[in-house]
This record gives sequence, C-alpha cells and structure tokens, in this order.
Amino acid sequence: MTKQADRAQMACLKADGPTQSTGSIRTDCLVCGQRNLLNSVLFEGLPLLCNALCADPASARAAQTGRFATTFCLGCTHVFNASFEENRIGYTQSYENSLHFSPRFVAFVETLAERLSRTYALSGKTIVDIGCGKGDFLKRLSLISGAQGIGFDKSFEDNRGEPVPGVRFINDWFGDSYADLRPDLVVCRQVLEHIAEPVKFLRALRAHPGIGPETVFFFEVPNVLYTLRDMGIWDIIYEHASYFTPASLNAAFETAGFRVLDAGTSFGDQYLYIEARPAAPKNATSVDSREIEMLVRDFERAYRDKIERLGGYIARRNPQQTVVWGGGSKGITFVNVVPGADRIRAIIDVNPHKQGRFAPGTATPVLAPEELRGQPVETIIVMNPLYREEITSLVAELGFTPEIAVA
Repeated sequence: MTKQADRAQMACLKADGPTQSTGSIRTDCLVCGQRNLLNSVLFEGLPLLCNALCADPASARAAQTGRFATTFCLGCTHVFNASFEENRIGYTQSYENSLHFSPRFVAFVETLAERLSRTYALSGKTIVDIGCGKGDFLKRLSLISGAQGIGFDKSFEDNRGEPVPGVRFINDWFGDSYADLRPDLVVCRQVLEHIAEPVKFLRALRAHPGIGPETVFFFEVPNVLYTLRDMGIWDIIYEHASYFTPASLNAAFETAGFRVLDAGTSFGDQYLYIEARPAAPKNATSVDSREIEMLVRDFERAYRDKIERLGGYIARRNPQQTVVWGGGSKGITFVNVVPGADRIRAIIDVNPHKQGRFAPGTATPVLAPEELRGQPVETIIVMNPLYREEITSLVAELGFTPEIAVA
C-alpha cells in the first residue's frame, strides 16, 4: 500500500478522532448563543468526512459515521448541527475537496480573483489564505493580482501543480506563532462552516498580532437558503457544523468585532460571501426569522419527498448502467442517503485525485469520465445543476447519449 493510500485508509477508519459519539446535543446557538431553537431533520449514519475518500472497499464500508441534528435559531436564523462533535473530525492530506479541475468552477474563481484584486488593489500586497486546501485559489489570486501569498492548511500537499513565485504554503493553522505575517487580505473560503465555534474563531483571527485596522477579510461559506429554498440537500454533511444565512453570517462577523464592507451570494446563489475589516464588536440582536422559519418547518417534508422521489427514480433504472456525476460531498451524500443508490455502478469525477478511490459508507468506486467510454450507461445523475452543461458536453465527446438528470 502506498503512503497516500495508507493515509486515505486511516482517514476513513479513524477520522483522527474517537470512534464513538458521546451523544451530546448542543442547546445554544453557535452564533448568537440564544436557546430559542427549532429542531428539524435528524440524519443518522452520515460519513464523518465526505471528502476523505477511501483506499479500498473494506475501509470505505468501515468508515465512521455521525449524526446530524438540524437545528434552527429563531433569534439570528443560523442553522447548525446540534450533534456535531469537533473532536471526531481531523483534516489530513487525504482530505480532497478541490473543484479546480472543472472549467465551470475555474471560470468562477478567476472572476472572483479578478474582482478581489481590482477592489483591494492587491498588487505588491500580502495575502494569507486560511484553509487553503491544495492551494489552487491562492495561486490563481496571486498570479492575477501580483500579490505575495501564504497559504495555511494541514491538508496541503506540496506535489500539487506548478509552484507560483511569491506563493508558499504551511501545513499548519494561522496562529499567533506567525505574528510576523502582516496580511493586507485574509481569505478564508469554505472553512467557517467546519468550525465548531465560529464566533470564537473569528475573534481569534481579529486578535492575531499581524492583523491591523485596514486588513480586509474575505470569507465564503455555503448558503443555507439554497439548501432550504432550492432543496440543495446534498451538502448536508457531518463535517459542516454550521450553515449560514445572510443574517447569521453578518451577526457572526459583527459580534466578533468586524465592520461589514460587502456581502452577497455567488456561484448560482449556492455560496454566501462577506468582506469585512476589524471594528468594535456589536451585541447580537434578533432578526425577523419568520420567512426562514417557514422554510425550516417545511424542510423535513420536502426532504423526505425528494428522497422518496429519487429512490423511485433509481428503482426504475438498471443500477449497473447508472452513474452519479460528482465525487464531492454531494455525490457521497447521495449514494449514502437515497434508497437504492448504494447499488449504483460508480461515481464519476474529473478530479484525478479522487479517481480510483471509494465512497465512505457505500464503497461506491470513483472513476474518471474516460472510463465510461464504450460502456453501457443508461443514466447519469448530476449532483450540481451548475455543471450540467459542462457534463453534457463531455459526455457527447465520449460518444454516448444517456439520460442526464439533475438530483
């Protein structure tokens, strides 16, 4: 077994944490601390780490699982997993969530990098990227802007892609031991939702000795309104402790001591972003939560209906001629929660670092698109509608015409 495969196997089996849940339930909001909470769907048996694929079927089937107790704060509208246990999660180099092998996603991040570079005049400045993953975005941002970049992530691997002058990576978290760094821009994309105490995390960043009053923070997180309103349910995963609404994201930053410069949605409303600078902290205040409360109250019914409908769809197809396209959290969740989806032939993903591995829970193999060439494929289930056009074009190039459905 290679070192990389060994890391993948250990991530599946241990997830760097205790094997058993304590069964504890959080009774106060992660953002505002209020206890006026509304419980929604309870998910059992979700893989602890959707993005740590397994080296072999046996370790995939033995992968640890956890409970997701969907909880809504009636005060600040935050949604979180009341059963989340931070000590069961560990991020290593086997954690693979890069989307930068998709032209659709690359176009999105290049537009984002150009906007940040232009808005904050980043040429010659210093960027710190917290939770940079494999470093793809930081490299693009530094190339586009002409800024120096330092990326922090315990999952970073130094054999990924060509080096970029002025960009370096550290397999660590951005703590006070790096007090010599004075970033002009702090980037933190798709990280805050993984943090058990998001406000405490933001306060610690705010207090970092290298942070000045003019330092700009750019954060990006999943948009829970897309989950609730558009039924983008496949991103409900154990490794996400939090799901932010625009109001709860704003509350987290203001409570932690930031002044919001800009905020909005991106990537087809699937993401929220916020840009902020340090400021005096504000006390969390309640917001009008009635509209989102209605979505939450209807979510369990809508979720069950969608799962049942998709289970019926799969039952009418030959599972050995059906594949799921998307080996990230969406695809892994789909094969684990939809009835009959565990019998689907394969998950397809364009990321070569996912290919040849197996989905935690079901042990569904992850294959490259090219492996479908010449094979009988009746149905492709696309996990993210934003990639449908890209997938349709690639399938046509491979020379077959299956039914393409969006989950």
